[in-house]
Amino acid sequence: MRAIMKENQQKLSLAVNNAIKAVARARMDYVSGGIGMSNAKRPRIWREFGYPEVLTFNDFYNAYDRTALGGAAVDRYVSDCWVDIPEIFEGNEEADQDGSTDWDNKLNNLLKSHWEQIKEADKRNLIGRYSGLIIQLRDGKDWKEPVDTTVVKRIGDKSIVRLIPAWEAQIEPKSWDEDTSSESYGFPTMYSFTEMLVGNDRDGSPGRIIDIHPDRVIILAEGSGDGKLTSGTPLLKKGYNDLLDIEKVSGGSAEGFLKNASRQLNYAFSKETDFQRLAEALGTNMEGLADALDEQVRRLNESIDASVMMQEGSASVLSVAPADPEPSFRTSLAKFAASINMPVKVLIGQITGERASTEDMKDWARTRMSRRNNFLRSVIESVVSRFWTLGAIESREEITVSWSDLLAPSQSEKLDNMSKAADVAQKTQASFGYSVLMENEIRALGEYPTLKEFDNTTSPEEGKKGEPLIDDEESKDRVADNTKE
Repeated sequence: MRAIMKENQQKLSLAVNNAIKAVARARMDYVSGGIGMSNAKRPRIWREFGYPEVLTFNDFYNAYDRTALGGAAVDRYVSDCWVDIPEIFEGNEEADQDGSTDWDNKLNNLLKSHWEQIKEADKRNLIGRYSGLIIQLRDGKDWKEPVDTTVVKRIGDKSIVRLIPAWEAQIEPKSWDEDTSSESYGFPTMYSFTEMLVGNDRDGSPGRIIDIHPDRVIILAEGSGDGKLTSGTPLLKKGYNDLLDIEKVSGGSAEGFLKNASRQLNYAFSKETDFQRLAEALGTNMEGLADALDEQVRRLNESIDASVMMQEGSASVLSVAPADPEPSFRTSLAKFAASINMPVKVLIGQITGERASTEDMKDWARTRMSRRNNFLRSVIESVVSRFWTLGAIESREEITVSWSDLLAPSQSEKLDNMSKAADVAQKTQASFGYSVLMENEIRALGEYPTLKEFDNTTSPEEGKKGEPLIDDEESKDRVADNTKE
């Protein structure tokens, strides 16, 4: 009994300490404007700028769906990282040189019908903190129950019906593993999936809420170092404020043009104006004079040949000179591009110089290759390992996800390298009497197959060396002897 009371007292003490810390954090957030950073002069600086203090999934989704640059950033990441699909084979990278096995061919054929769903889940992961990939199986069990691996193993890969990508707003944890001795401690023990569309579209979906066992769910949470779905980082989070600034600049500029085009009129009447006679000329009385003048303005805005009737007065257009939005727009654009690690020219598709664009494309290729070899590789490995854990495919000790090399030179660059190497070979042959590059070395630069007749060619500088002066004298003596003969 005392042990239970002591344990309850410890839990109560821990809860009180956590509550005190939470209050302290809330006070600090209030002082700093809830943004995690403070400004000594303006502690509420984000609120003054109109930036939201707390961002939700809806904010990120609207930034993708309703802003050109937000949508372009996400779509560019997805399309460029998935410009082709990887090849998966058993074993390490050296095993790929032995050719494809039956297991490799079977797995790659299985994934052919699921790559689009995996790609869509990746897009949804970029927009939210995480996304889900639900595995629908023919195992005869309800989705909230663990997978019947016996049935799945008997059917094999035919047990996989489809993969269902899910938004963050659709799938969320319902319960967690609170057993500290469990390997899955801190991870969900049940998910809740809502069959609804995200956004404003309507297609008559039932909107059912379904419980799903973790066996049937794969979570994609990029940027989550601890593996938890709530630790994922949306792609548009760091540059969200810059997206808002871009909308302010472009929208404000467009509004200025609209105001000028609307031809808002300003009536200026002199003291000599006889409003009674003006009202009679407009076919009304003094009470209807204001409405008659408004009607003139409406006709003027609707027609290009309308006129204004005045008396001892003048009508002028209210207009302002719109500011050039480009400098402010480009500043925010550069900041947003930096936040997503994407060159501006790649984001907006503008190429202004061959060297600059080439360097930008190389930098962008490195970013894509890094994402392929890290996050996307782990996603694909998770999918494949889940398939064999459930019994849909045979398990393997090691697999390799092989992507194409985005940094590989193009055919034009290969030929250019060969041309430069041939120039070096020609010049060194003329200068030293031998070429520092062999034939097969030059062919390799263009990824052409080597020729057997050049396989045993030995570079002259690797041959037997002698004393240049002595060898030269001996050579002269041999030439003289041959001449006498």
